[in-house]
Amino acid sequence: MQERIRKLHHNRIFALVFWLVVVFAAIVTLPNVNTIIQYDGQPQLANTSQPVKATQIQNNWGRNIDGTYTVNAVFNNPAGKLTNKQQAAINKTTSALQKKASYYGIQKITTLTNTPTSKPQLLSKDKSTEIVQLAVSHNQGPVRAIAKQLETQISTIGLETYVTSPEIISDAANEHISSFTLIVILMTLLVALIAMGILFASIIAPIITFLAILISYITTLSLATNLAYRWNFAYSEYTPIFLLLGITLFTLLTSFWFFRELRDLVDDGVESQEATSTVVRSLGYRVLISTLSLTLAFGSLVLFNFSSIRAYALLGVGFAITGVASITLIPVFTGMLGSSLFWPKKTRPQLTDHKLWFHLARFGLWQPWIAIIVVLYFAGAFAFGGNHQQLAYSNAQDIPNNQAVQGARILSAHFGQGKSTPVTLYIQNNQRLDNQDQLYQLDNLTKKLRAQPGVAAVTSVTQPGGQPVTQYYVANQLDGLNTSLSGAINQLTTVRNDLKTDQSDLKQKTLNAEVKRLNKLTTKTNKLMSNSSTLESAIQSAQSTATTSGTASKKARQYVKRLNQVNSELNDALSTLNTLSSNISTTSGDTSTAYSNLSSYKENIKTVNASLKRSQKQVKQLSKSLNQMYTYLGGLQTSEAAKSLYLTPTQLASGEFQQALVNFTDKQVKATTLTITLKQEPNAKTTAKTLADLKQVATSQLRGTSLKNAKLTFSGQPVVTATIQRQYQHDIVRVLLLVFGITLVLLIVFSRSVLQPIYWFLTFLASAAASYQLTRVIMQWLNGSGEFNWQVPMLAFVPVTVLAVVELTQLALSYRLNDAPLIDWLLPGIKDAGQTMRHSLFIIIAGALGLLAASSQVLSAVTLITVLTAVIFNLALPMMAASFGKLSVIIPAQKPFHFTGRRRKSRRQTRRNRRSHKRSKSSDDDHDSSTD
Repeated sequence: MQERIRKLHHNRIFALVFWLVVVFAAIVTLPNVNTIIQYDGQPQLANTSQPVKATQIQNNWGRNIDGTYTVNAVFNNPAGKLTNKQQAAINKTTSALQKKASYYGIQKITTLTNTPTSKPQLLSKDKSTEIVQLAVSHNQGPVRAIAKQLETQISTIGLETYVTSPEIISDAANEHISSFTLIVILMTLLVALIAMGILFASIIAPIITFLAILISYITTLSLATNLAYRWNFAYSEYTPIFLLLGITLFTLLTSFWFFRELRDLVDDGVESQEATSTVVRSLGYRVLISTLSLTLAFGSLVLFNFSSIRAYALLGVGFAITGVASITLIPVFTGMLGSSLFWPKKTRPQLTDHKLWFHLARFGLWQPWIAIIVVLYFAGAFAFGGNHQQLAYSNAQDIPNNQAVQGARILSAHFGQGKSTPVTLYIQNNQRLDNQDQLYQLDNLTKKLRAQPGVAAVTSVTQPGGQPVTQYYVANQLDGLNTSLSGAINQLTTVRNDLKTDQSDLKQKTLNAEVKRLNKLTTKTNKLMSNSSTLESAIQSAQSTATTSGTASKKARQYVKRLNQVNSELNDALSTLNTLSSNISTTSGDTSTAYSNLSSYKENIKTVNASLKRSQKQVKQLSKSLNQMYTYLGGLQTSEAAKSLYLTPTQLASGEFQQALVNFTDKQVKATTLTITLKQEPNAKTTAKTLADLKQVATSQLRGTSLKNAKLTFSGQPVVTATIQRQYQHDIVRVLLLVFGITLVLLIVFSRSVLQPIYWFLTFLASAAASYQLTRVIMQWLNGSGEFNWQVPMLAFVPVTVLAVVELTQLALSYRLNDAPLIDWLLPGIKDAGQTMRHSLFIIIAGALGLLAASSQVLSAVTLITVLTAVIFNLALPMMAASFGKLSVIIPAQKPFHFTGRRRKSRRQTRRNRRSHKRSKSSDDDHDSSTD
């Protein structure tokens, strides 16, 4: 039994079983990578950051929009202004969407119809584009599923429709990365397989390498995704790719070392298990220190809080697993297969003496200063020349054809660049915000923010449409008051004039004359009454006389006949006179009464006249005061004070203002929002500065007011972008210092030298900087934009660090194991290290080429940086190592003041020797001629 166990151990079967169990467990427990990328791929901001605080506020907002995000449904007429028919079609689509609101998780719909005050924010100035804003619940389902459903639902004939929001664009970017991740993995593994097949002209060796890469990668990926899924560890959307890149390159390099030494031993007739054990002992230390360097360097990134950087700490685990697999898993197959590992090629390949590093090192030894200047000149020209653009923090760079990105571009074209990604300012107060004092301060803040550079528009509870509501301001109210006051002044002037007229009509002399005239009329009336009585008596007497003389002569009868006619007429006249007499009696009585009343009225008129005089004076004074008030209010109307907000109780209770409260405040009316639209997109260089200025202005504006204790929280995609930018720029320098510092310290420890590893590492840094800038120039030429995505430096950081560690570790070990002086080691040691340079260079380039399988500018830039760094570094390292090595020996051996002195002394000695040589030669010639 012990013998059988010993054989199993000798054949490394236990190691094989261990790795089979590990990879089986990794596959079984591997979560869905696409799901992890979708939900955990985006940078996870700290709980103390502004966007996270804003999310917490929104989740408790009330008004049925808790835990929602805003989606813009965009309706665009590319031919021009929206027609009435198209507007009706939009309304019909919106109505249908309203009916299915619960199905899509829509909590609120904001349109031109239900919110007319927001028209400037919902309809473009050219009237070709309209927005319908939807508040969609986060709990409804995946963002991409909701976006696709809404895209279908809002489709309208005759219009271009889009569904866009920062959340949809971010999810689309994650979906795009997920779509090519598997392709990149397969292509990278295929390229690795082909590369090893080319190097060893074998079929079996590449398969063994492929299995080692696959097992290491699956194990690491399963561990990384489980940490993110179960323990919320940092995860990046590029985690599967950078894990693959680092593990593939390191496994290819270690496998190449292993197979190369194994083939030498096997071809010399050494038994396969013994040869394998010899190679493990020989390469074990080199693999160990390389694994330790990479594990510590990348594992140290767990100290950073920024999730996108902290996620790279998983590479430390990946390199540790890869290093263990290189000396435990690969030996299992090499011990079993032996020389069959290199089938079908039977003979050992003839290795040629590679002299590129030899010639470069010899040039460095011959002219060290010139070699250093040449390398620094070309590296510096690439590293520090050209246009150093900032990094791009937009995640839409690789998905230009996505409908959400196109919708955002439509909004930018018709509303302004910042329309699709507004900034939201949350203001939380201890008191209600629906009173005059609080609203006045909010309105002042709105106007102050709008006046800042880089701000296009600001909407708030007092300015829901992004522009001041005129009837809410003192100037408008003063205009109405001035109009009323002007009318009152005109009316007072009329009253004053009427009073003058009334006073002139009520003069006492005129009244006395009227009374006298009335007295005369009364006397004449009485006399008329007396005359009428006399006439009546005469008529009656005449009538009696006419009757008694009726029988006289014939003439008398004729006269009587006529007199009867006269008598009849006189009777009628008498009757009329009686009536007149009666009327005159009545008139006489009325006249007496009127006279009595006028006498009494005369005294009252005196009193009224005095009162009218006093009223005239008061009206005159009032008119003068109102004119002064009119002049003052007119000046006030044109002053800055008239631009202040003042809402009357009627306006506060109006339906229009109450709708604004619903749209811009929470259910308790103690928190409100201000929506700020910037002039530039979030990726602009000035966005971070603009946001910092807005925060400072808002804080300063509310200081000393009734809102001085209010909490301000900024949110929105520009804030998220600025937060990522600030954290990344703050951490990237520390990342480089930490990782490169750990690598350099380990190189110093392994080489047991201080200066030489520093010179080598500085050469690597110069090569990486030059390749970075050169890649920018190439990308500018290829794509028209040399702006890198912010993920590029960290992704490129992985392969170039592997390159530096592997090659510098080999050089450090060669220097440490050499017993000769430094000056004697430089040329042969560098030449020996350069024998595998072309193979390492080929492996690095081949491993990075797999990234080109994805249609991604990010991965294309990473590939170029990796390839160029490998080429420049392998050309610069031998010259710089030889040059600095020689200078570090000869410079300390000479004192500073001997540098020129010794040279001059040497030149003088040379001249003397030449003169003495000429003299001796001439004397010999003279001696020979004299002898002849």
